[in-house]
Amino acid sequence: MSKTKIKIGFAGTPKVAFDIFREILLSEEISTEFVLTQPDKLSGRGLTTSRSLFDNLSDLPVLQPDDLNEQDLIYQIKDFDIDLLVVVAYGKILPAWLLSAPRYGCLNIHFSNLPKYRGAAPIQRAIENGEKETGISFMKLTEGLDEGPVYRNIVQNIENKDYFEVESILLKESINNICDVIKAIGNGLKPTEQDHSKASIANKIVKNEGEIDWANTGTEIINKFLAFKKWPKVFFKFAGLSVEAVELQLHSNVTGTPGEVYDFDHESLKVYCGDGIVAITSVKFPGKKVIGPKDFFNSKRDIISKGDLLI
Repeated sequence: MSKTKIKIGFAGTPKVAFDIFREILLSEEISTEFVLTQPDKLSGRGLTTSRSLFDNLSDLPVLQPDDLNEQDLIYQIKDFDIDLLVVVAYGKILPAWLLSAPRYGCLNIHFSNLPKYRGAAPIQRAIENGEKETGISFMKLTEGLDEGPVYRNIVQNIENKDYFEVESILLKESINNICDVIKAIGNGLKPTEQDHSKASIANKIVKNEGEIDWANTGTEIINKFLAFKKWPKVFFKFAGLSVEAVELQLHSNVTGTPGEVYDFDHESLKVYCGDGIVAITSVKFPGKKVIGPKDFFNSKRDIISKGDLLI
């Protein structure tokens, strides 16, 4: 193993990126020279700042450019003379000059088994499509969308797991492996080209995808529920309202008209789907708190009845 520390820059925007950054700082064989993160932003809750999180952990220079092609930034980063730029959820497309500036280029952690699920929502699309496995790809960034060659791939089982569970598993594995991958690159590890003929795209999710299509199978509805737990969640329409289904499960394979209420009682709202019945056990109406099956039934039994259509 090389006795010389590998010099890196780190590009990321908390929170996922911050946990990986913290792990890298613990390595005595990696020298982190600077942090590249998004500018602070004003939101409805005040100022959202990435700098404060990084500043609390280290005294490294924190760069927050609006434009990655600023001439001063180009000079500044090139002056650091880094071996590798580690990129984790940075949130901006890196220009060609930055991809090639480090000696070994840029390393990205992508949460899928590349070339499957390139793009913005790899975890969600894998769960939505009923994949039993996904993983982590430690990839060299290129100008193409997640098309770069892969240094290491780690496969994980995700069967019956929701978005939060899968993200937690993949983050843990990323933390466990990131330093080893960085050091291996410094010691000459070469990445392997992807089989581009097997590529698939994980498109960005839009809010209306969360609406339940009762013509889908029960498994398809459950998969979407698990995939969209963080956002946009799944919901159904009733009386002009979008009602979030907070908890649901498969009930039976009895078939009927998709979207028709099979039964409504203290245990659940049971609705026909494409190949059976889905039971919704807790819900959230707009502007209200989450309610369980008993409160749901007691408050809505006068307006939701067997035979109604949820469309």
